Amino acid sequence: MIKAYNKKHNGNKITIIAMSVLLALFCIVTPLKTFSANNEIVEISEELSTTIIEEIDNIDFSGLNSVIAEFNESNTNLFSIDNIKSKLYSIISGENAINYKSFISSLLSIIIEQIVRFLPLLSLIIAIGVISNLLNGVKSKFNEKSTSGLIHLVCFLAVAIICIGLITSLTTITTASINSMTTQMNVLFPILLTLMTALGAKLSVGVYQPIVAIISTYIGDFFKFLILPMFTFSFVISIISNFSDNIKLDKLNGFISSLFKWCIGLVFTLFFAIFTIQGISAGSFDSLSIRTTKYTIRSYVPLVGGYLSDGMDIILSSTMLIKNAVGLVGLLLIINTIISPIIQIAIFSLLLKLVSAILQPMGNSKTSNFLMSVSKCVTMLSTCLIVISFMYLISIGLIMTTSNVVI
Repeated sequence: MIKAYNKKHNGNKITIIAMSVLLALFCIVTPLKTFSANNEIVEISEELSTTIIEEIDNIDFSGLNSVIAEFNESNTNLFSIDNIKSKLYSIISGENAINYKSFISSLLSIIIEQIVRFLPLLSLIIAIGVISNLLNGVKSKFNEKSTSGLIHLVCFLAVAIICIGLITSLTTITTASINSMTTQMNVLFPILLTLMTALGAKLSVGVYQPIVAIISTYIGDFFKFLILPMFTFSFVISIISNFSDNIKLDKLNGFISSLFKWCIGLVFTLFFAIFTIQGISAGSFDSLSIRTTKYTIRSYVPLVGGYLSDGMDIILSSTMLIKNAVGLVGLLLIINTIISPIIQIAIFSLLLKLVSAILQPMGNSKTSNFLMSVSKCVTMLSTCLIVISFMYLISIGLIMTTSNVVI
């Protein structure tokens, strides 16, 4: 009995010792594995950061930096972008792309500045309307109808001259904004397509390249040389049709307005259909191709295939981060380009409607109708800017998302 007990007792001791040893080994090995994994994560992160810095330094952003310099000169740098490379570093590191406090304060500053700019001239139009009524009141005592017509004509011409000056200024600003967006696209698209090529999206680049060339070359010219002249012609017709009651050009103005809408709708529909359908289909084939390449390297290259595949992942990931950051900065630059002109046009249009509403009870129906028609014409300018910027935004967004499918 004693021997059996001792034997059983010794067996329990051996079991306890074995379990203690296994537990100790587990406690030792697990931290080592965790420490090794953490070291590996740190090394990969450092290697990724180094690769990103090297790739960004090799890209020429001088064209985009010149656009930022123009924003700074005109005090319209709403997103506080000082330098493209520094902005890319901050976006990739996880910082917010937009400083909302600075953006809102800059936006309010532009709104107040434009209201202050337009108010004196529009107040002058109201003063002309008041003077016209006073002169008509004086002439009525002498019962001279020809004098009344002359007073209305002179006042209308004075208002028309003021509006011509303002419309010329807005047209110049709109043309400059279109030129700026075209310049940005001519600089931005080659960078994005080069980064897409580095990602292995060769088929997508082959699809996008001719479309991008057409967009960056001909879209701006289409709006400058066809759409903006429609606006100018519509504005001239508004002046002529309100100049005399005997001239009726409302139908012609309606035709120009319809032609304007059809041209923009047709161009936008063709662009959206061709760009999106071909781009998305090309991205799917590129994704399959790059995954096949990575699998081939990992499986069929002896010894170092896994390391080469991992290194390829790091390069592709860094390129994708840079490409998305560049695309985001491009989106911000385009939005920055159109916000100030659109605000100017919107404020001018609203103030014209306000002045038209003030003049109507005074009996200046001709001037009131003219200002209302000019207000409607001005919306063509904002439509041009919105449509062309939207096309550019869609182009950049599709390039970003299409090549993301590759990874």
